[in-house]
Amino acid sequence: MTLASRTVTLPPRQVVRAVLHEALESKLGGEVVVKSPSISGRIFVVERKVAWTVLTGPGARSFSTVLVEERLVSREDVAQVMAECRKNGGNFCETLVSWGLVERATLRDLLCRHLGGQLDALLSVSEAQALFVPQPRSYSSEMTFVLDELAAATPSAEAPQSQPSPPPPVLLEREAMANVKQSLEDALKIDGAFAVCLADAKSGMTLGSAGSPGFNIEAAAAGNTEVVRAKMKTMQAVGIKDRIEDILITLGEQYHIIRPLATREGLFLYIALHRSSANLAMARFRLAELEKTLQV
Repeated sequence: MTLASRTVTLPPRQVVRAVLHEALESKLGGEVVVKSPSISGRIFVVERKVAWTVLTGPGARSFSTVLVEERLVSREDVAQVMAECRKNGGNFCETLVSWGLVERATLRDLLCRHLGGQLDALLSVSEAQALFVPQPRSYSSEMTFVLDELAAATPSAEAPQSQPSPPPPVLLEREAMANVKQSLEDALKIDGAFAVCLADAKSGMTLGSAGSPGFNIEAAAAGNTEVVRAKMKTMQAVGIKDRIEDILITLGEQYHIIRPLATREGLFLYIALHRSSANLAMARFRLAELEKTLQV
């Protein structure tokens, strides 16, 4: 597989934009990975159009959060749709439409504005590094966008509106991070637990961690993203349409539990416990309960 990297000394917009244009010109499509000291993200390209973006850092919001804030769906709706998508391999937006939860035109317009805003943020990051990973990808939705559509949909391109402005995204991010921090601290109260983190299965990056400074939980989680991806790939290959509840790694003196979040695809909790003082059944139960309170 050929990797195309752009880390040359150009202004940040030019670095990321150059790699993005390479992805949009590729017949295969694939993924553009952007990293910087402030925010990071991924841009998924299918058939020379932008299909999805994922942003990690201050001000980042998921599309499902946007839908809830717009009062188009409830959090329960989102959880049920995501569960259905994991079960049957469906597309999140197409399932929302097919279930009659959101009209297609409304959803497409909101998605365009959301992706446009995230793309603008990624194009603006300082000290940016960008990498294009060509990868043929099937995508069961026509809700994809050319670059001009997304550029026109960014807030800076929109006409001023008289409606009250929503709370600044950074405040929402602070609230989310406070919730993550509290959830991780609660996880450490599980008998035998000595380190825990919340990690992204695709990038290997952690969104938060807590516990013993003598154990590098971030490195352990990053290394085990391959375990999660390999298991999901195997399930796909053998036709298992189900979700991973958790993965247990048993060592001589430790238990490591990986629990993918049911409400946020791509994220997982990773906890390390001492075998001598842990109750494995109780630990799994407590993690399942903690997941319900976790809001990202």
